[in-house]
Amino acid sequence: MKIYLVRHGEAEGSEGLAVGHLDLPLSAPGARNVEALAASWQGPPPGRIFSSDLRRAAESARILATRFGRSPVTDPRLREVSFGEWDGRSWDEIYDRDRQRYDAWTERWWDLAPPGGESFADLEARVLAWFRELKEEETVLAVAHGGSIRALLAGLRAIPRERAFEVDLDPARISVLEVTGGVASLLFLNQGPGWHVP
Repeated sequence: MKIYLVRHGEAEGSEGLAVGHLDLPLSAPGARNVEALAASWQGPPPGRIFSSDLRRAAESARILATRFGRSPVTDPRLREVSFGEWDGRSWDEIYDRDRQRYDAWTERWWDLAPPGGESFADLEARVLAWFRELKEEETVLAVAHGGSIRALLAGLRAIPRERAFEVDLDPARISVLEVTGGVASLLFLNQGPGWHVP
């Protein structure tokens, strides 16, 4: 199995905000970056294309899917982590108004959830549930989020959750996993336009 993992392009109005399930659209520069990534595809198309159902990912997936004349399948299990009560608020506001819970969360974000939200462990469980439904012989493209892609990599590559955000994943970049006999190998990480299908 080969899995092409693409982080969505830059979202409109996201700077400085806790953006989890907040449903922001793809920005114009973000769309252009995804288009450049799609144009650089040098190889056979994926058998199936999946996407988070949040707009910034779904719009990115439609751009990529057009390259192959296909339609993406949306799956909410590929969503970003939920920040619950904090979703859509600025990090500065959260720090100022909810300091005690914010401090507790930042100390153990990998297994503690924001108020009303999800922990990274919760996120990992749902993206791995999506992965387990794939077939061994498939080649798939999944357009998701920084958190959900890191959670999948952590689960499949045995990366400690607390180190997951040491993995660089920029918007409109692609990473590729190959899974054989239950063992996941990372073929490359965080590549932009000009990458080549391994």
